Amino acid sequence: MIAIKNLCKTYPVDKENITILHRINLTIEQGEMVAIQGRSGAGKTTLFNVIGCLDTFDDGEYYFENQNIVELKDSQLAKLRCQKIGFVLQDFALVTHQTALFNVMLPLFFDKISYKKMEKKAIKALKAVAIEELANKKISQLSGGQRQRVAIARAIVNDPQLILADEPTGALDSETSQQIMQLLQRLNQEEQMTVLIITHDDVVADHCKRRIEIKDGRIIVDRLRNSDPLLV
Repeated sequence: MIAIKNLCKTYPVDKENITILHRINLTIEQGEMVAIQGRSGAGKTTLFNVIGCLDTFDDGEYYFENQNIVELKDSQLAKLRCQKIGFVLQDFALVTHQTALFNVMLPLFFDKISYKKMEKKAIKALKAVAIEELANKKISQLSGGQRQRVAIARAIVNDPQLILADEPTGALDSETSQQIMQLLQRLNQEEQMTVLIITHDDVVADHCKRRIEIKDGRIIVDRLRNSDPLLV
């Protein structure tokens, strides 16, 4: 599903280029649930943004479902993000004065479908995360866990192939975090959605079948759960 070869990313800092990602090689198959870990500044968020087609890279190759990303125009990248990738962020990134239903429907406004169909798909997504009864509640009226469920419903409303989650439990208490991770596991196992999670939390990573560790912009460990690490 995802194939990254010798990928490099640099940022200009004080008139010089600082390399954030060093020759990253990574393959993720359809249906995997993967945690990417590393300290602050290790490069994991930059890799998240590149995989999500939110940022470019300077060298190397990135293929998403056999499509060479560098060959796509901006409009094609926007379509890919909307239809193939669902994003779940730590701060939820919801419109707080609007309803849960409106927030889940947001990605559908890019599609040429009727409002009735958009509403039906959004209700289905809310049902999948077990909060359909909150559809008409404003985000400002919801708890942190409920808001994250709305964010996950928005991420899956277009039936994406990939869910990208950046610290999805970082703003939640331990019990709610456990519930959110169990929800992501269920989506992975029952819906065969590929789930890629950026996290610093070992408890979160333990829910994933595969763990990747990044240090100083390099993948240093890539291992399956309960197996010996593969040093890269």
